Amino acid sequence: MTQCYTEPARELPVLGDYDVVVCGGGPSGCAAALAAARHGATTLLLEKDGYLGGATVSQIVAVILSTNGVDFQGVWHEYIRGLQRRDAVRPFNHTPGHISSAVDPEQVKYVWDELLTASGVALLHHVYVATPIVEDGAASGLCVETKAGRQVIRARRMIDATGDGLVAAQAGVPWAQGDGTHPYAMACTKIFRLGGVEDIPYPLAQETMDRLRAELEAAIARGEYTTPVVTTINRLLGYIQGGAWQLPGRRHEILSVISRVLAVNPLDPWDITRAEREGREQARQAADFYCRYVPGFEQAYLLDTSNHLGVRSSRRIQGLATVTSEDAQAFRKYADSIARASWELDVWPADSYTAPTVPRDSAEWRLRRERMVAGEYYDIRYGCIVAFGVDNLLLAGRCISAEHAAESSLRIQQTCMATGQAAGTAAALSLRAGVTPHELDPQGVVRQLEIDRAAVEPAVIFDIS
Repeated sequence: MTQCYTEPARELPVLGDYDVVVCGGGPSGCAAALAAARHGATTLLLEKDGYLGGATVSQIVAVILSTNGVDFQGVWHEYIRGLQRRDAVRPFNHTPGHISSAVDPEQVKYVWDELLTASGVALLHHVYVATPIVEDGAASGLCVETKAGRQVIRARRMIDATGDGLVAAQAGVPWAQGDGTHPYAMACTKIFRLGGVEDIPYPLAQETMDRLRAELEAAIARGEYTTPVVTTINRLLGYIQGGAWQLPGRRHEILSVISRVLAVNPLDPWDITRAEREGREQARQAADFYCRYVPGFEQAYLLDTSNHLGVRSSRRIQGLATVTSEDAQAFRKYADSIARASWELDVWPADSYTAPTVPRDSAEWRLRRERMVAGEYYDIRYGCIVAFGVDNLLLAGRCISAEHAAESSLRIQQTCMATGQAAGTAAALSLRAGVTPHELDPQGVVRQLEIDRAAVEPAVIFDIS
């Protein structure tokens, strides 16, 4: 039986009172706060870390990926233009069906700071959400833990952009997690960076690959490497030959996503602690092999591992509507669309070190791929960002209402920014109209987003004709 403790009742000081409070300063939360403030709402953004940027910074997910670029919308272009001014984004590599780049994660902090400051968003760092306040079925504020202790922030609208859906779950909104059988939906990753990397001679010659295989086999036999992400020889050699994510040119660094921590329940504090430590050891051993044996890494060193384990999926909060797997698979369109998504159904297996994240040998995949190359996308409906059962609470980012396979696609950062912009816009419009988000006409949100996004000059244009 679980032991419990009853917390004594006490009076809490009110730290502030705002139209909109956004919880989480990652891509979706920053976009949400930006949109709400620009539409006249007094807006406060709460972030547990001492910087903005979320997974881009704390998990070093500094890559940009898209199939066709149609999911790059609105605020994303402002964000990229800010990075371009700082020479903090690599030139985009565009081949049919694949667009990629990488950003300088340190500069991401400054770009969001600049955008939010210019829009008048209030910001608090080192704030942890404790308990949402729900009165008469509607969110009206939350208790938070700060350096000054537990305090209260009042809000007429709240946006859960925590990734884990922490606010909505504690407010009593139904949620799901996992793959339908297990509490884990996808593997986790401890991303690491190597500094001191010079020109990397890719692709490596077969003679070099044969040498690396022999050296790896000998090192494993000597007991130097024990983690499966290294001892699974073909997997490690595949990552080496496949190249590495290079950060913007003036930084002689690469990042690696070779780590794969299996069977992690990201909502279990003991399990996530185990995963952090296991992932860090995976990173250490993989980095050691790179630095000792791989050409181009002779002067390299392990620069850092991510502050937070990379979690791809945890809670999926129930909304008034849900992005189904069929929506994502069939590229369904809806009249109340507030965001586009066009990434792969990208499920990182949580039970295998070698299974592919995207099975590329099926007829279904080939057909979907052909349509994405031609510019296809699917819509995310307004109801998917409106929490079910608790009014005045909106959702943004990877915790929006979606089925497992669909969430694996829409968790990509540009789509998170798009749902964030929509949530912030909806929060402000509902206040202006004097109605709740449940009562708000979705078409008003759709029209406003169309106007706002059309007003943003694209930071980069891709020809997919």
